[in-house]
Amino acid sequence: MYKLFMEFENPTEEFLGKYQSTQGFAVHGETGFVLFHSGLCAAFDLKTRDKKPLGVFKLGSFDLGEKDKRYANHANDAMFGITVDGEDFPLMYVTAGNSGESDEKGYISYCAVEQIRLKDGVYSSKTVQRIYYKNDGIENTPFRTIGWGWPAALVDAENGHFYTLSARNRTLRQFAGDDNAYIITKFRLPDVSEGDVTFTAKDILDQFELPFNVFATQGGTVKDGKIWYTFGFGKEDYPDALRVIDLKKKEYALCEDLSDTPFYNDEIECCAFYQGNRFLVNTQSGKIYERID
Repeated sequence: MYKLFMEFENPTEEFLGKYQSTQGFAVHGETGFVLFHSGLCAAFDLKTRDKKPLGVFKLGSFDLGEKDKRYANHANDAMFGITVDGEDFPLMYVTAGNSGESDEKGYISYCAVEQIRLKDGVYSSKTVQRIYYKNDGIENTPFRTIGWGWPAALVDAENGHFYTLSARNRTLRQFAGDDNAYIITKFRLPDVSEGDVTFTAKDILDQFELPFNVFATQGGTVKDGKIWYTFGFGKEDYPDALRVIDLKKKEYALCEDLSDTPFYNDEIECCAFYQGNRFLVNTQSGKIYERID
């Protein structure tokens, strides 16, 4: 069961001159951070639930894709991870890029590590690290290519691991194919002092696959050894859904159909935990819903 938690304003037209879609969502303390295509970010007060943002700012990885749309920051997944001494917020890990293609650095879709700061009531962010994946040497390992080219970046800061979630093929109906599967790949979580990092196949620590039983990846988070991940476009052929993946048991812990929720016809985007165990999801229409057990 889900109920409306709050509504929020999309500030992109005001700040960028044109509308950009709602994407990633992360929570720290009483503040919710909603990301928009391009890497614009708005901070909202989850305690007062005011629809107007506390502040709007560009991530360091902000990119509208005006030179090359493949490099736009789609910002479709975000979560907080490592806590840095003396900083206002933990590091935010954002799945950036807007393409399943590769270039000389590796997959164009990469993880932008952002350090958000708040000074005199003004938010800002700096990209302090970029984590890339390059598929070199995969043929010399027992592992499979980590995905078709747009892996979501997820972190287990408690245990020092970096994960990607993707699939063999794209997760739209016309591309999926009968052999599709979800692929979860484990790496070490690099320290920010290392600067930009490029993982290759030799850096894979572990990997497992899960049945392909849901379409259209969106965004997710990690809590207590489990990935919580959202799917769907809020349409009849792409209903919203939730999958919880147990990283130790390497299996689905929960497969939840969200087609009967209040947001059944609204595109789900990402998810985060608030005040410990309160599970929130955000949607394209500018709403946040809470899961009620």
